[in-house]
Amino acid sequence: MKVLLLLLIILTSCSDLSAQDSTLVTIKAGNRVKDVLPTPDIYYYPQFRNGKVFFRDGSRAGAKLNYTRLYDQMLFIDTKGDTLALADEKTIKFITVEKDTLYYDEGYVRLFANYGDVKLAEKQIWVVADVRKIGTHDTPKNTVAITSLSNLEDANGRAKSYDFLINEDIIIKKETQYFFGDEYNHFVRSGKKKLLLLFPKDQLNIENYLKENKVDFDKKDDIEKLAQFLVQLH
Repeated sequence: MKVLLLLLIILTSCSDLSAQDSTLVTIKAGNRVKDVLPTPDIYYYPQFRNGKVFFRDGSRAGAKLNYTRLYDQMLFIDTKGDTLALADEKTIKFITVEKDTLYYDEGYVRLFANYGDVKLAEKQIWVVADVRKIGTHDTPKNTVAITSLSNLEDANGRAKSYDFLINEDIIIKKETQYFFGDEYNHFVRSGKKKLLLLFPKDQLNIENYLKENKVDFDKKDDIEKLAQFLVQLH
């Protein structure tokens, strides 16, 4: 079955999106995602766009591409018109979709600033905020069994399946996550601990900067200023 169809048929919600918090959405057990999230919230691009996949062995391939915020997958349309997910992501060097450049490092990130030795990227994704298993007498019980929608991956590279979540309600949250990258295109989630590991030679300077400047690692302006400081060290 096509990924596109699965994405639109997996779940429904009895709640109306406009009545919910702007970042939190409740998906009721046994329902479909298309009645909760409109297509623009599922995909990064409004339509599949021309792109190229550059592999580490020097080869490349062109296709119609789109990124799904639900599962952190890059999708493509094959010659038969089927929508599938890119597999073997670790063989990918980078991807271009029109003016965007995306890297895969334990997940896809979109580059928005390139200073050479220091890079900044972001990811827009839906994450699991809470899972409520339905117990006796249809009473919800909180559980932490699932923390990411990506845990529901289909082994054949198709869309994830929610078939086994029929007795669970899921609350998902839309997040914009920021990442620092190095000259080798290795990216880590924005935060003090991982940043120090990414640039170990600059540890003392980074520590001093963070003492003198209040940095919110989830705020784009703050990490851009920090990145520009790092550039001066290289």
